[in-house]
Amino acid sequence: MRLNLSPAVERYQLIAGADEGDPGVAIMARPALTSIIEDAKADDCLIAYADEIRAMVEVGEDAEVSAEVIRSKGRVGLMFAKAVARRVIDGWDGVEDEDGQPAPVTPDRIDAFLDIAPIYDAFTSVYLTRWLIVQHEKNVSAPSPNGTSVGVQTTAQAAKPSAGNARAGRTARKPKKAG
Repeated sequence: MRLNLSPAVERYQLIAGADEGDPGVAIMARPALTSIIEDAKADDCLIAYADEIRAMVEVGEDAEVSAEVIRSKGRVGLMFAKAVARRVIDGWDGVEDEDGQPAPVTPDRIDAFLDIAPIYDAFTSVYLTRWLIVQHEKNVSAPSPNGTSVGVQTTAQAAKPSAGNARAGRTARKPKKAG
């Protein structure tokens, strides 16, 4: 994964075009840096579901999950994606209004855009996941390819050969002190 931490808008291809003349569906979006993610977490739509979110946290990942918790996770995931999208999407290609004209980017249209299941899936996998990984790691460094020391340069010189073996002969024991 390559990260460009410039605040500049980048193009993210969500759905490939059917042919050469079809641009498919793409968004032009700014990076979802910490301030964006934290602002999205405080979005009014997520605050409205605070009790559901709290219940999901209390259930935990290892517990047996009810159908209602699964539905709640889906709703909260969609609301979070919309909250982030409203803050980062500056433009798009392949999105038209009712008259077949390029649709202007508005918060309501971004919400409607993400209500389309393949768009939501593509947005989360192409755009959102990469920024959530960065937020999770907080150090923006990629993990080592195999284990913790692969690819690491040696910083210390090799140790000198070990000292010789101890004497092979018997040594006298120290006398016990009288007590």
